[in-house]
Parts: sequence; C-alpha cells; structure tokens
Amino acid sequence: MDMAPESPSQRGAVAGNKWDLKRLRGESSYWRSCILITAAHLDLFSWIGKRERAPAALAAHFGGSPEGWEIFLNALCGMGLMRKRGAKYANTPFSWRNLSHGGATSLLPDYDAWEIWGKLASALTTGKRPIIQKPFFSHQKKAERLLRALHLHGQEIAPYLIEKLPLSGCRTLLDIGGGLGTFSMAFCRLYPRLRATLIEHPHVLPLARRAIRDAGMAKRVRVIGTNFSRGALPRGFDAVFVSNVLHAHGVHENRSLLMKLYRCLNPQGQLILRDVFVSRDRTHPEWAALFSVLLLLHTPQGRCYALDEVLGWLRQAGFSTIKGPFPSSPLPFDPDSVLIAEKS
Repeated sequence: MDMAPESPSQRGAVAGNKWDLKRLRGESSYWRSCILITAAHLDLFSWIGKRERAPAALAAHFGGSPEGWEIFLNALCGMGLMRKRGAKYANTPFSWRNLSHGGATSLLPDYDAWEIWGKLASALTTGKRPIIQKPFFSHQKKAERLLRALHLHGQEIAPYLIEKLPLSGCRTLLDIGGGLGTFSMAFCRLYPRLRATLIEHPHVLPLARRAIRDAGMAKRVRVIGTNFSRGALPRGFDAVFVSNVLHAHGVHENRSLLMKLYRCLNPQGQLILRDVFVSRDRTHPEWAALFSVLLLLHTPQGRCYALDEVLGWLRQAGFSTIKGPFPSSPLPFDPDSVLIAEKS
C-alpha cells in the first residue's frame, strides 16, 4: 500500500519529536502527574511551609494514616519535591518557592480535569462529549479554581502583550470572556483614559466584580453578565479583546460571534484576538493538538482551530486588514498567538 507524502509538520514531528522505548515508558506513566496534582490540591507544600513534618502530623491534619502519608512523601522525595531527614520531611527550595502559598494554583484545574480524562475512550467510541450535560460553570469551586489559575497566568503575560497592542488612542474597550478582568485591568492601568466593559458568563459575575473591586478598578472596568454567544452585545468600542474564547466553541458559534464583534466596533476599531492555533493539518504544535483532546472532553463543540480557518472567519465578518499572528509573550508556557483585525 502506498504511503501518503509527509506534510511539513509531520516531517518536523519526526525530526524534533522522536520516540524510543524509554520515552514510550515515560509518556505512558501518569503516576508523577497524579502525585503532583494531588499534593497541589491538598495545598501540601504550603502546609508544610519551612518546617519539617512527620507523617503522623499530616495524618492528624489531613486525615488518613501515617503509613499512607509516609509512602506519599517518599514518592515526592523521589521526584525531587521533598527532602527527608530522619523520619521527617520538608520542602525543597524549588517546591517552597514555586508550589507553596498560591504557587500551585495553576495545577488545580489539572486535578479537576483528572476524572474526565478517564472518559476519553467513551467519548471516542460513542461520539458523545461527556461535559455537554454538565456545563463547566455549574460547578462553582472548579470554575473559581480555573479562573484564578488563568488570572495568575494572565498577570505574567499582560506586561509583554500590552507593548504589542494598538491601544494608545483607544478610549473604550470591550473584553469578551475576560474572566476576572486580568487584561482589562492591565490595559486600563497603562492607559488612564481607557474604560473597559467586560462580558462574562453570569455565574462568573460575582467573582469578576470582587476581583476588580479588590484591585481598585471598579470605576474603570464595568462587568456585564450575559451569554455572549447568544445575547446582544453593546456597541461603540474602539477595541475588542477576545482571549482564548474561540477554542471553547464550535465553528458556527465562532463565525456568528466575530460578525457580532465587527458590529460592536467603531470605524477603524481594532479586534484583538488571542488564542491557540494549530497547523493547517491540525497536528502541531504538539501542545495545541493535545489541548484539542482536552476540549473534546470539556466543551460541547470546542477544539483548536487552524490559522487559515480563523482568518477566513474574520474576512467573512468584514475585516480586511489583519496583522499577525505573533506570540502574545516570550514566556515558554504561553502557547497563544495574537491576530489584530481592523474594521474598515
């Protein structure tokens, strides 16, 4: 049987993503991940702090048996995240610095997603996505953990992203699906005359308002709770910012949303679109291809889209001048790219 010619992305996969038996063994083991995210979920690193703790102390605080905790802590030592002296355990400098007192927040959504990964085979063989009957925002605690992780992530990215965006002449900005207002607040801090309107799911509204109020930005950032895919959106904005929204929705919803956002903009207004894009054959970057599998489990229709697809939607919506894509930051953990489209 003839083999189809390799695409450029497939050739890149062979060149830069080689497999051998050692890697096969390592990639098929989820043990380390489960141990790490469980420790993060329990906030173990914060509780241990700068002290040395015996397994009996953990059993008294968290529950369980000293024997179970000893086994668990020994594994963390083997992973290099704890150190053991005698019968007591302490954080390593790395775990104290990066995983305690909020440092492990970014890992909590992985813990929340753990159970649903076990439904992947069912999703593939039945064609039914498991999350459709249980919308993400219906689980308040999980939603809050994810939003706080995204908030911390956004705070690291915002200083780099702001430098690349054409906002200096803008007075009004619409932030679609803006979470806790991370980017809206960062933009308004840099540009004193800018006012932002944040659109989010009604379940997120109290969290967003509290975060914005606590930051002292309530007079600069207004929050509206609505389903932006279905409801009407306000108009008259110089810029619209859409960060990591498209990948959570299907093709029809995204086309419709971009058309609505075109109408939200003033003439010469800018649509700033930040998302994870895949190659034309949808196999690379590897992280984006893997992320699409997570979206298969977590969303009714979401996946990562190819750049060509998104550019086509923008042109169909009426945008003619489109710049990008360019990285949203130089940080190694930021997989997003940015497009800037102007309303003529």
